[in-house]
Amino acid sequence: MKRLILGCLLFSTTSFASALSLDAQREVFAETLALQEKEEWQQANQNIQKISEYPITYLAEYYYLKANMDTASDQAILDFIAKNKGKVAADDLQRSYLFHLSKEKDWAQFMTAYPRMPNNRILKCHYLEAAIATGNSKKAWPDAQKYWLSSTSLPNACDDVYVFYQDAKQLTQDDVWQRFELGFVNNKRGLMRFLMARMDKDRLALAKQLYDLHEKPATLLNSDLFTSRSAASFNFLIPTINRLANQDLAKAMEFYNFYTKKIAFTDSEEKQVKKQFARIIVQRNKSQYFTWLDKELGELGNVSLIEQRIRYAIKRNDWKNIEFWISKLPKAKRNSSDWLYWQARVLENAGKSEKANAIYQKVAKNRNFHGFMAAQKLGVDFSLNSQEIVEKKGSLTGLEGQLSVIEELLYHELNVPAKRQWQRLLSNQSKTKQQQLGLYAYNHDWPYLSVLASINSKSWNALNIRFPNAKSELFVEAAKQYDVEPTYIYAITRRESSFDQHAKSPVGASGYMQLMPKTAEETAKKIGLTEYSDVEQLNQGEINVQLGTAYFNGLLTRYDGNRVLATAAYNAGPHRVERWTSAEKKKGNKGIEIDSWIDTIPFYETRAYVQNVLAYNVIYQHVFGKPLKFLKSEELTSSY
Repeated sequence: MKRLILGCLLFSTTSFASALSLDAQREVFAETLALQEKEEWQQANQNIQKISEYPITYLAEYYYLKANMDTASDQAILDFIAKNKGKVAADDLQRSYLFHLSKEKDWAQFMTAYPRMPNNRILKCHYLEAAIATGNSKKAWPDAQKYWLSSTSLPNACDDVYVFYQDAKQLTQDDVWQRFELGFVNNKRGLMRFLMARMDKDRLALAKQLYDLHEKPATLLNSDLFTSRSAASFNFLIPTINRLANQDLAKAMEFYNFYTKKIAFTDSEEKQVKKQFARIIVQRNKSQYFTWLDKELGELGNVSLIEQRIRYAIKRNDWKNIEFWISKLPKAKRNSSDWLYWQARVLENAGKSEKANAIYQKVAKNRNFHGFMAAQKLGVDFSLNSQEIVEKKGSLTGLEGQLSVIEELLYHELNVPAKRQWQRLLSNQSKTKQQQLGLYAYNHDWPYLSVLASINSKSWNALNIRFPNAKSELFVEAAKQYDVEPTYIYAITRRESSFDQHAKSPVGASGYMQLMPKTAEETAKKIGLTEYSDVEQLNQGEINVQLGTAYFNGLLTRYDGNRVLATAAYNAGPHRVERWTSAEKKKGNKGIEIDSWIDTIPFYETRAYVQNVLAYNVIYQHVFGKPLKFLKSEELTSSY
């Protein structure tokens, strides 16, 4: 039985709370978090009473309720959620509360607390459990059926739910078969086996044959499963051909030709198979199939594949095919700055300089890699197209309380809650207010939050909030120490983390300059940085920027000062950069030109990364009032 521990304790005001200065409230709050860390809840709760008007006291209340959910009353939890609606902590507590109720199997209270399908994958299952337990299974069935039809495995918490619905004859064999097909198409063998255990004898026999075919798609011609379109297994034919294409393209083409004569495919089905073939040909550079590819590609209407075909031609200086395939792009794509640039390059290569320059002039109006390339070719000024955000008095009236929450979270270095609350604040504002919030963040030295505001408001020309001049004591000093252009270190950091000191990537890169632990360790040894001993230190700005700058300087040394190669290596690793060198260069002949090399980097992420960092460097030159320089002459004249 729960005890009402909180009562009026956390949610009441006291006569002396407002008497404390801001500094004193900050001190009490910090002490409260320290007490909570030691689970000294009584003293911590007494502190909470002293600072009931402090903007982020709610966070201490949240930490208390979350840690003491077994004993706190349901009403206290619900009151906190209601009182703090709009705060991320309220959503977090609600999610924790629902998990707690699920563990306790308090299904009636679950439905009271959240009477609709949640977003969390596991809580979806618990919601369905609650609906069944409270007699609402029929009402919840549409949600249950929609969730069932997933191409991935569902959480274990859903197992009993779907046993119930199958026993109740609501989950039918058709539902099981439909999901089996999804598992087949998406190569989820474990899911297929799970579903086969739920099938009746007739379906199971066919499913076993299809499962074996999925294991060995090369046995397709020996199969009697696809005699006509009316066969129950027909929907599995094209996924089998596509799967075989990944293993043996020649055989997949042979089987496709066989079945297209035996069973007439629809136009949509033909396109599906041919797109798979084309994707494999262009991505794996299967040049022996290019006659087939060039015959089919124009009819497939797949812009991404056409672009890959163009890049293949660029890599080989195949100007005829560059021109031809650009002409096959949709008009909007054809007129984008990158493909306009290559239309000009085709004309330039053909000696039609006047026509080429006319297009270069169009491209040079853009503030991006291709725009700067065009401007440098023409010898004209770079277009910055800057529209700086200026302060509008009174524009943030009514948001003072939310801004004070952000400020106090950042003061206590509660960076994750601050970022999440800032994102929530931005999501509820007009574009104008988002821009003003970005300026507010910039003026308060919150560069990451400033960048977020520029992104949310799509203020691409607002250079003052999109490219903040942040922490010069870190970046400029490190650049000087390792003899790297400060603006280039800003450009890398802006692309890596947008100045989020505590950023962490899914693969483990950390901090401002997104360093991998192994890279950081090796760099620290190389430069003799004995202060670095633990990966957590990568969230310390000074250490992170010093290591990142030193690492980039090492790459510059490796590539004889060539920033293009060093930048690609910073993102993808030196081993990949050396692998991407053109075939001619590897043979000792002249390689390809700089723009061709950058535009044909195989990884989209690295290609965009190099283009962005080079362009961002020019933008930061503008921010710092430096002369605008794009590529160095030695970078331009090198072959790659």
